[in-house]
Amino acid sequence: MADDTKQPATPSAASIGIGENAPVTPTSRAESSASSPGTTTTTPEPAADPGRQEAQATNPNHNNTAFGLRPACFASTLQEVAFVSQATIATATSSFFQGASAIITASIGRDLGMSQGQITWITASTALTAGAFQLGLGQLADLLGRKSVFLTGMGSFAAFSLLVAWAQDPFWMDVVCGILGVCAAMVVPPAIGIMGAAYDVPSKRKNLAFSAFSAGNPLGFVFGSIVSGLATMVFNWRASYVLIAILWVVFAVLAFWTIPKVEAYPPDQGFAERGRTFLRTFDFVGTGLTIFGTGLLTAAITWVFYSALL
Repeated sequence: MADDTKQPATPSAASIGIGENAPVTPTSRAESSASSPGTTTTTPEPAADPGRQEAQATNPNHNNTAFGLRPACFASTLQEVAFVSQATIATATSSFFQGASAIITASIGRDLGMSQGQITWITASTALTAGAFQLGLGQLADLLGRKSVFLTGMGSFAAFSLLVAWAQDPFWMDVVCGILGVCAAMVVPPAIGIMGAAYDVPSKRKNLAFSAFSAGNPLGFVFGSIVSGLATMVFNWRASYVLIAILWVVFAVLAFWTIPKVEAYPPDQGFAERGRTFLRTFDFVGTGLTIFGTGLLTAAITWVFYSALL
């Protein structure tokens, strides 16, 4: 006996708008795959981060945390923290010396028989030379080696700080303070260059590192004033510079381990070839004009200021 029960009509593809040329959405494709027997539904993987892949390939011991990947140039998190501390000290070098000198200028002037103008140049000469030489020394670090220039700057800053402690006249004091500004300018550009090359992938880790680096300048002035004040209270003003020399010797020794080898030149380029590249590409004229122009501008402002007072 024939079954006269009518089955409900199944809508055709054309009736629901899916024809030959109709677009197939990911939802419809997934539904059709799930409804087909013997097929499995696969979820597409998110695109991989090229910076993350490179860090994992170059540094198998990478430290992947919520703050991001540790740069491959650091062997451990301890070295990374030590380097960021060294970079912060680098940017604090000039302000540390100025803070240390600012609160003991009266004692220095009285001991060396300095005029008011000569006392002013104790801190002004350091700031002037640090700003004037920083551009040229930054290019020098990129051409000859960031780590070597950084170590030279830290060591020379310690040596000339000790020389300031034995100053016997105003000329000695002001000139050596100016040389200390050049030493301070040698450490900031390499620190910035290494940090920029190491933290090339945006992350919270990079933000923390550069935040600490930026805090070095104000913290240097504060701690320089405190250290110098304590040393002067216990001994005399010369002890302040001896203590600065000792601190920067320690920092220079630690920098041998903490500063990674992140250079702007090719890894296989020897020192002789780098020297030839330096002589061929260094902007001697621009560096000279920057130094000369900064000096003339400062001299003109000083002359106008003292003329107005007189």
